[in-house]
Amino acid sequence: MAELSEADRYLLDRILKGDGDAWAQLVARYEGRLLAFARKRLQRRADAEDLVQDVFFSFLQSVQRFKREYSLETFLFTLLRRKLIDVFRGRHLHPCSLQDAIQGESGDIPDQATRLPARDATASFYARREETHERLESQLGAALDAFIDRLKAADNFRDLKIAEMLFYAQLRNKDVARLCGMDEKQIALIKHRALKEIRGHVGGAAPLAGFADESAAAAAANADEEGALADATSLLTEVWERQRPTCPKRSTVGRYLLGTLESPWKEHLDFHLGQLGCRFCQANLDDLKRENKDEPTELRQRIFQSTVGFLSKPAGG
Repeated sequence: MAELSEADRYLLDRILKGDGDAWAQLVARYEGRLLAFARKRLQRRADAEDLVQDVFFSFLQSVQRFKREYSLETFLFTLLRRKLIDVFRGRHLHPCSLQDAIQGESGDIPDQATRLPARDATASFYARREETHERLESQLGAALDAFIDRLKAADNFRDLKIAEMLFYAQLRNKDVARLCGMDEKQIALIKHRALKEIRGHVGGAAPLAGFADESAAAAAANADEEGALADATSLLTEVWERQRPTCPKRSTVGRYLLGTLESPWKEHLDFHLGQLGCRFCQANLDDLKRENKDEPTELRQRIFQSTVGFLSKPAGG
């Protein structure tokens, strides 16, 4: 999973001590890519700028509780996506544009969550969910990393592409099969093997329907609408969206933009950025293009001026 960089760790340490210069550097580092992401969803630039400004304000309010095992970019993008969901209340915002394209063709692809069996929302259920959520997320994140690292080490970009479409873009087996020119049963088998491998990394500690019972997962592999596999897939998608384990580093996107990225990584980024249409990486690409043009930004100064007064002051200061 993406981890906090040393540069961001240093800036956070300084920000927690009330360093305004460090806060200005952090805003400058992330403002452009967040704005590029928001502008893909909002027609008016002013609305996108207001939302990005609100993201930085929200982050500054919660910076003391920020968990440093995750990347700052991922955390900020998550904040922004949640605020966009609030703007489009009741509408699911897909992380990949390919999902929107497929849904536009058929008009009948439901969100994974709508296919899950209803849960009894008792007090004990919410207590158990709170207790296991962080542990489950960590276990699944580590399992995804191991699974993806194996595919990359083997240069198995075919299965990596299929995994991204299944678990990240939430496409159905039949749509993945059509896009890859493969039989739907082949996709179902690859999906089943991926879930089995991830389940093996997670082990028996995580309460995952669809991972805990291999026979249930095997049966569901032949019927994509089965509840067990839908439950497991939905949980994987949630972690995948939050941690984005296949999203390239910003430096890699920069090399792609400059045309210096070697195969097969270039071909995979052609798919990830172009066909899959990962909105987070597209935002990075758009921001890098803007940086290359050296376009000035007034939003950065406005964000800093409106938030710097909320920096935490060091004890005794």
